[in-house]
Amino acid sequence: MSKEEIQDAVLKLSDKDDFVKLEAENTIAMNMPEALDVLHEEVVKKEHPKGVKLPIISLLRQFNDPSSIEIFAQLLHDQNKWVRRESSSALSEYGEKAHETLLNLADDPNWRARGGAIWALAKNADESMTDVFIKAANDERSFVRSGSVFGLGKIGTDETMAVLQDLADNDESGYIQYNARAFINGTFNEDEEEPDEDKLE
Repeated sequence: MSKEEIQDAVLKLSDKDDFVKLEAENTIAMNMPEALDVLHEEVVKKEHPKGVKLPIISLLRQFNDPSSIEIFAQLLHDQNKWVRRESSSALSEYGEKAHETLLNLADDPNWRARGGAIWALAKNADESMTDVFIKAANDERSFVRSGSVFGLGKIGTDETMAVLQDLADNDESGYIQYNARAFINGTFNEDEEEPDEDKLE
C-alpha cells in the first residue's frame, strides 16, 4: 500500500460514517508495520483534529512498537487534552523502555507535558524514582503534584510517606489531600484514573 493510500485512510478516520471509519482503521491495521512511519508523521500534524489523532494513537498502542515512544512524547505537547492523556497512558505501557524519555519530560517547561510524564511514570513507580516524585510534589501545578502522589504512594517508603503526609496536611488541592491520605491509610483505589488536568488547575 502506498504512502498516499495510507494518508487517505488516515483522513477517513474522522468521517461521520462509522462504517467508513471502521474500514479505514482496518485498512491501516492490515498494513502494519509498513504503515508505522506514515502514522508517526500524521499523528503529530497540528492540522489533524482529535477525531483523526485518537484512532491513530489507538492503533499505535495496539502495535506497541518502541519507535512510537518519541512520538507519544511529542504528543504530550498537543493542544488537545484527550490526545495528551491517551499519549501519557500509552507511554506508561512501555515500562522501562520509556523511562529515560519520561524522566526528561518530567522537567519540561510545559506543565501539561510535565504532568503527563509524571502520571506515566507513576504507573510504574519504583524506589529509584523517589527524587523525581519528591520534586514533582513541590511543582507549582496541581496536575503535576497529583501525579506525584501516585508515584510516592506506590513506592511506599518512609521517605515517600512523609512527603505524602505533608501533601495531605498542607496542599491547597482537596483532590491531592484526599489521595495522599488514601495512600497513608491504605485505602487507595488502584483503579483511580488520571484526572482532568484543567479541573485541577
